[in-house]
Amino acid sequence: MESFLLITNRHKDKELAFTNEIKSYLESKNKSVKVMVPENRTSGNLLEDGELFDCIVVLGGDGTILRTAKLIENSHIPMIGINMGHIGYLAEVERENYQEVMDALCDNTFELEDRMMLSGHVIRDGKVIFEADALNDVVITRGGFLQVLNYEISVNGKVLKQYKADGVILATPTGSTAYNLSAGGPVIAPGADVCVVTPISPHTMMNKSFVLRADNEVSVRILAPHSADLEQLVEVNFDGCDRVKLQENDCVVVSKSEKTVTLIRMNQLSFLETLHRKMIEE
Repeated sequence: MESFLLITNRHKDKELAFTNEIKSYLESKNKSVKVMVPENRTSGNLLEDGELFDCIVVLGGDGTILRTAKLIENSHIPMIGINMGHIGYLAEVERENYQEVMDALCDNTFELEDRMMLSGHVIRDGKVIFEADALNDVVITRGGFLQVLNYEISVNGKVLKQYKADGVILATPTGSTAYNLSAGGPVIAPGADVCVVTPISPHTMMNKSFVLRADNEVSVRILAPHSADLEQLVEVNFDGCDRVKLQENDCVVVSKSEKTVTLIRMNQLSFLETLHRKMIEE
C-alpha cells in the first residue's frame, strides 16, 4: 500500500499527537498520507470526487469506525481501526502495536474481510420518507415517559409476532456484539449471512431473538399505544448516526444491503478467541 487516509476521533486524540506520530512513521517509509478529523455528525461522502487511497486507518473506537463506514460508502477502500476506546470489536488493533501494523500494511501482508450491511427505509402513508444503511444495527426504541412500545414484526410480508417492549434491534453479525449483545441477543460470527432480530425488554415470557437469513425482508410496524391518552414517542436509529422519529402505522423495512464494508484483518486470532479476550477485558 502506498497511500493512506488517517481519520481521527478528536475526542480520543485531542492534540493529534498520536495521529501525527503515525503520519510521520508512514512518511518515513515514503508513503503518501492525508489526515482528516471530521465532526462526529458529519454527513455525506467524506471523500472528494476522484480521491483514492489504498487504505483508511481509523483512530478511535467502534463508533468512529461506524461513522467512517457511512462517510465512505461505495468507495470500496479497505479500512482498519486502531482502538483508542474501551472495547473494540471492529477496531481490533491496539495503539501500542501500530508500528507492526503499519509495516504489515506497507508490505501487503494482511487479509481482507467483507462485512454485510443492512438497508432500511421508513414508510409513512405508503411513501418512503427516509432510507439509510447500517453496518451494525437498525434500532427502534421508545422515548419520553416510561412506557412500552407496541409494534408488529413481519417477515417477507407474513406477521411473525406483536410485541409490547422497549423496542427492537435488527443487527448484522458485525453488530451482534453491540447493543444486541447487551439486550441478551446471540453473538454471531462476522462471516455469517444472517440478520438477528432481538426485542428489547419485551413484556412477555417469549423474549428470545430470531436469527433469520439475510435475504429475508423484516418489517416493523408501529402500533397504537395501549392507552389513547398516552403520547407514544418512538424513533429509529441507523448505527446510532441517523435518527428518525416515527408515528403510529409507520413501517421500518429492513433487508440485506447491496453494499459491504471491507475491513483489514491483522489479528491472527479466530473470532471466538478474540471474543474471549475482549470479554476478559470488560
